[in-house]
Amino acid sequence: MAEDKEDRSREDLTEEASPHRVEEYRKKGMVAQSRDITGLAVLLAAGSCLYLLAPKFGQDISNFMKEVFQSNLTAKLNLDKNQIIRIFLIKSLWIFISIGLPVGFAGFILGAMSSLVQTGVIFSFDPITPKFEKIDPIQGIKKYLSLKHLFDGLRVFLKLAITLVISYKLIKSEILVSPASMGSDIFLAFGSFSRCIKSISFSLLIVFAIFAFIDYGFQKYEFSKNLKMTKQEAKQEFKEREGDPQIRARIRSVQREMARRRMMQAVKKADVVITNPTHIAVALVYDTTRMSAPKVVAKGADFVAQRIKQIALDSNVPTVENVPLARTLYKTVKIGHSIPHALYQAVAEVLAYVYKLKKGKL
Repeated sequence: MAEDKEDRSREDLTEEASPHRVEEYRKKGMVAQSRDITGLAVLLAAGSCLYLLAPKFGQDISNFMKEVFQSNLTAKLNLDKNQIIRIFLIKSLWIFISIGLPVGFAGFILGAMSSLVQTGVIFSFDPITPKFEKIDPIQGIKKYLSLKHLFDGLRVFLKLAITLVISYKLIKSEILVSPASMGSDIFLAFGSFSRCIKSISFSLLIVFAIFAFIDYGFQKYEFSKNLKMTKQEAKQEFKEREGDPQIRARIRSVQREMARRRMMQAVKKADVVITNPTHIAVALVYDTTRMSAPKVVAKGADFVAQRIKQIALDSNVPTVENVPLARTLYKTVKIGHSIPHALYQAVAEVLAYVYKLKKGKL
């Protein structure tokens, strides 16, 4: 169960728990779980196993009792007292084990499965880790005098009272009103008693099941309520997981500046800069030995465009004015990507013009 939040006002817990918070509590072994569900599963498994194996158990006990009471014990004890006692003791112990082992094993398996269904697989040593607050007597007294524990105690008392009342009513209706079997054959009496036990057990299982599912719903609700956060806690968790918004904004700003510097450095190696002429500038590079198509290495508008043009001028990179082509490249091609096939012809004409200029200069 989640840790108590006695130090926080319930009215302040307005924010739903984030998946990260739920997972953190899960790692600590704190999950919603109803022990009543587990107890019901154990009872159901043990009772079912006992019911299915009852004929065999009855036969084994009957054979043992016959052997004990129908044999000539006086003669046997006179022969070897210790050996006879040892034999009967071993047989009785074996009958007890043959009954208790499968019933206990069935209860253990179904109980473990019910816990696994409720919580899933969890490996955590946090619940058994020694903590000072767990052994602090003052904190322990405060914990057990809290409203939550008083309410839990009241629920347990109410559950016990209802169970006792229902059990009394069932026993009274099934046994006390049926005295007819009291003088009958022992096997008929045992049969009647067995039917009464089955009826009472089945009725109590239904009662326990109702209590268990009510408790499961309550535990889920209480766990979810305890996991809620205040607005300040939600903000703090967001900062811890995502980082301070101002720091993240500063990091993005630095990253953009670094990308801009790399882009400006790439302009110096461009083959041509196509302009709008004043508002847009796009730098292209084309290496026939390594590229299948020209690639955009830099682009920008307004101030960035002027900066690209200035770097191109300083680096002797040709600048060509082509308004439609500059706008299309700026809008459709990302930096570092090759131009689309539809622009091959227009770019080829620009590159051919640039190559003629370079040859003329040479």
